[in-house]
Amino acid sequence: MQLSEEEIKEVEKVLRSQQLSLLTGEVVREFEKQFARYCGVKHAIGVNSGTAALHVAIASLDIGPGDEIIIPPFTFIATASTIIHNNAIPVFADIDEKTYTLDPNSVEKQITEKTRAIIPVHLAGISADMDPIMDLAEQHDLHVIEDACQAHGAEYRGKKVGSIGDLGTFSFYPSKNMTTGEGGMIITNDDELAEQCRLIRHHGESAWYVYERLGWNYRMTEVQGAIGVVQLKKLDKFIEKRNQNAFYLSKNVENIKGISPPHVPDYCKPAFNYWIGKLHPEIIKMNKTQFLEKFPQSKTLYPEPLYKTKLFKHKLGYPKGCPWSCPFYGKKMKYDVIQLPIVERIAKEIFALDISPEISPQALNEYIEIMKKLTEN
Repeated sequence: MQLSEEEIKEVEKVLRSQQLSLLTGEVVREFEKQFARYCGVKHAIGVNSGTAALHVAIASLDIGPGDEIIIPPFTFIATASTIIHNNAIPVFADIDEKTYTLDPNSVEKQITEKTRAIIPVHLAGISADMDPIMDLAEQHDLHVIEDACQAHGAEYRGKKVGSIGDLGTFSFYPSKNMTTGEGGMIITNDDELAEQCRLIRHHGESAWYVYERLGWNYRMTEVQGAIGVVQLKKLDKFIEKRNQNAFYLSKNVENIKGISPPHVPDYCKPAFNYWIGKLHPEIIKMNKTQFLEKFPQSKTLYPEPLYKTKLFKHKLGYPKGCPWSCPFYGKKMKYDVIQLPIVERIAKEIFALDISPEISPQALNEYIEIMKKLTEN
């Protein structure tokens, strides 16, 4: 995260204005306008987190009890929990061997008469393969919500991620490619969906005490908007530095036996959020746990597929078993018997390294030397 005097000055202006809410201020609206322009879409709707962005996006499509949404199991919990918060059912499909993003072939096998949407996740700045996903959506009359929370500025075949599906969602948490401290954004080209998102983020209220639908208080603050306006101006430079750091690591790791650098497919212009390395335990003669213990600068991206966590194995949603016990569903979902071979293997093999703009060349070289020593030993 890189914050400077420029962000501080803009926050100070908001504080001195005494207008801290988007209901009375203009800064969030300006941020939304600029973010929409950056992504090449008509609408951007600011909210208070990436989780809120996903929650609102799903709700705007009137997805609810008895409906299924297909997602990858290799993602942050919010991709799945926001489906449950809308009383719908997360269904897991496997990931691609190289990009670790949603595998369209696996998605197709999971589509049922209850499927309403697909949420591909653009992981660590690498885009999912959107064309086959959009083809499946068209064939089966499904919605697509892009989870681009780790991929601000990445492109798929020349289009900014988030702008391809019905809706795109972003997070501005401090670890992301740009930040507002906390905060999130929804983007869309659909006028009606944009209007529904604006209603939902503000109690479903279209005018004072006029309630059009169920909503929440998910508003972005003017302080967050002020930081966002400045950060957005810097985003491309942040991405340039992140990519430079990532490609430097990849070039130096190519000749290290036992570790593979991240794969960047031809369709993707990356905006690296993390550098993801893949271990080959049979070559380096140690498992991921042993490797991480000897390499404290590295981190686990996601330790296991989401369907193996307690939340899903025991279906710990709402009291009395909702949404799975909903009479509109009428099926039995058993997460404890799911077997998706690629994600289960990949979760045991990959690790992440920080490549943020402020990281020093010395730190990158230290990464490389540690990986060389560990593999040589």
